[in-house]
Amino acid sequence: MSALITIRLDDESLQLPRFSSLADLMTRLQRAPESAATALNGQFVARHDRPAAILKEGDQVLLFKPIVGG
Repeated sequence: MSALITIRLDDESLQLPRFSSLADLMTRLQRAPESAATALNGQFVARHDRPAAILKEGDQVLLFKPIVGG
């Protein structure tokens, strides 16, 4: 079993250590948690849920500008 997995981040492949979370990915990318909204395999993931969102081989992650409104 490999120690790395490959995910799709936006339109690019990225290798990460197995059992990395979405929060770990944000840290690796040097992105502040509030700097982007996240989706994992097409499902929105709230900032407070990112540490529990463990990435798996082939997952698709999207980072996008958070939308605020009134």
